[in-house]
Amino acid sequence: MSQVHDLDPIFLSYRHSDGDELADRAAWVLRAYGVPVWHDQTHLPPGRFQRRLQEALASGLSGAVLLVTDDMAHSSYVRELELPELLRLEGDPAFTFAIGNTVTGPDGRLDYGAPDRLLPQEIATLSDFDQFPVCDHDGLARLAGEMAIRRVRRAAVDDRLHLDIQTRTPALGTRKVPLAPRSRPPLPGTSVPPAEAWKDFAPFLGDLPRIVQSAGVQHLHITGGAHLSMAFALGAALPTTTGLRVTVTDQDGNEWTGAETRTVPLVQSAIPLDGPPEGPVAVYLDLVPAPPNKDFRRYVKSQPYAHAVEIAVAQRELIPADAAPALVTELRRRMGEIAGNRPVHLFMRVPFPLAVMLGRACNTLRVTVYEWEREAEPPTYLEMATVSAGRSGGPVVSFTTDRFPAYAEVHSA
Repeated sequence: MSQVHDLDPIFLSYRHSDGDELADRAAWVLRAYGVPVWHDQTHLPPGRFQRRLQEALASGLSGAVLLVTDDMAHSSYVRELELPELLRLEGDPAFTFAIGNTVTGPDGRLDYGAPDRLLPQEIATLSDFDQFPVCDHDGLARLAGEMAIRRVRRAAVDDRLHLDIQTRTPALGTRKVPLAPRSRPPLPGTSVPPAEAWKDFAPFLGDLPRIVQSAGVQHLHITGGAHLSMAFALGAALPTTTGLRVTVTDQDGNEWTGAETRTVPLVQSAIPLDGPPEGPVAVYLDLVPAPPNKDFRRYVKSQPYAHAVEIAVAQRELIPADAAPALVTELRRRMGEIAGNRPVHLFMRVPFPLAVMLGRACNTLRVTVYEWEREAEPPTYLEMATVSAGRSGGPVVSFTTDRFPAYAEVHSA
């Protein structure tokens, strides 16, 4: 018998003939919003389809999204197997059910009667459930935001909400936490987030304060790991001015909190450049135990920067987690002095928690974040996104879309 568990995935129900692409996009937007998804294209093992589908429905779910397309009337699996079971589960108050609708009427408006017309049911009227127009990415984001809010309202523990992020690993095996953001992984032959990952991630970051607020907590606990550009943007979504307490725990279990009294000695070096004085400034943060990296100096000398600075730890050793607050305060002060009124282009080789905390602290700065593309020939830095903490509508001002022109071809095949 199917069981409803708050932290289990949600189920995507859709018609394959005209819904595969929509379901794939919906799955990734939901994952970016921290909602794990059971999607048959990634979860269904080989074997008899009906039996495997029944096993999935019985394995434990927290909710479902029905994606309604024009061909839905021809799907006996949805009408006779999936939907009756999902509607039965919906009787449990812990189960969240919503409809993503693509069907429009002659006037171009959403046809709210389409679900009942295409999928008549004796046990429920589908028009009674929340429907979201999902013909575009904004509609999918609104649907995902609502599912995330419903998920976290029951999931806070001791006034703390847990968010676990991963941007490098596959979506399978997602931890059972209230918010588990997962992004599209790097494309084959690359190591940095693809543009489509930022397209999914940006609206989530804009909604994140509202999602946290809906949980009724004042403390967000962040774990996991991410590309540093995305970690910085995550922090910028929750700037220190919000008053929210944010704790970041690294993969060794250390909480990056502490007093403002412990310091980490830093070394700052200016790099001579011939760029225009009105151009942006480049700041490289090298705060890991590894030997110094010379690639940044080579890179900035080929770019039109007004000024470039390296900030490194004086001693090549691990940064103590409890020194993070004072270190972030000092880094933010130095970045502000270096930038003046100019935009900052930020290059980071830092621990994941530090990138999150620095993003929180960079109020009033407009920061363009970069990633090191080690798979390129030759390896180089690539611009990811421009971020502004505390910005209305979310911290991501823009993201670069032309890094990998073949991305759409690869993922539409």
